[in-house]
Amino acid sequence: MNHAVAVDSARWKRELSARGLPLVQGKLAGTERIAVTRKEVFDLGDRTPTVANAFQLFYYSLAWGLGSRAPRLRQRLDGLAAHQEEAGQRLVAAWALVQDGAPLRDGYRVLTTDRGAGRIPWFGPAFSTKFLYFAQGSEIAPKHIILDQVVSKNLGMDAWPQAPTAGWWPETYERYCRLLCRWADQASVRLNGARRVRADEIEITLFRRHRSNR
Repeated sequence: MNHAVAVDSARWKRELSARGLPLVQGKLAGTERIAVTRKEVFDLGDRTPTVANAFQLFYYSLAWGLGSRAPRLRQRLDGLAAHQEEAGQRLVAAWALVQDGAPLRDGYRVLTTDRGAGRIPWFGPAFSTKFLYFAQGSEIAPKHIILDQVVSKNLGMDAWPQAPTAGWWPETYERYCRLLCRWADQASVRLNGARRVRADEIEITLFRRHRSNR
């Protein structure tokens, strides 16, 4: 939970203000470079799903995912600003489904089409799944797991040769989440009850594997 990512908060404040989007709150509202941890974003997921809270959760999950470089941040926020009302409704609906324990594919389908494209421009599965992941909050072991091109590429090398690398259908995303949860259960058994392995530990292991493949 202490895994932190550096973020340029001044840039976020400037770009959001320029587009008339709801301003970010909390530590990201400052004017300095900061570090945002997984725990801090998960804590936002414990809040009540409202439009205002959904934008904050979305900002923080996006900032955590993009880091200090934040590639294409202007284009991403342009797309969000152009569909602000619809985006708020979709984020709240997806968040509520996660909290209600709906099937994994349901919340994903609110943010992503049946062909794996993002319903909000510039926010495809890689960022939709980050939002769903943090929307689970800090109190439960995550079942909605982040999926991006790096993870899917390495997953294909290890266990899923036909895994798509760009667009993931809702049913495919659900299969992916169930697979990683099953691997986490198997890893926990191998530890003979010493501790519980989380599915997101499997995900970050898959993500980091690309460094050793270079």
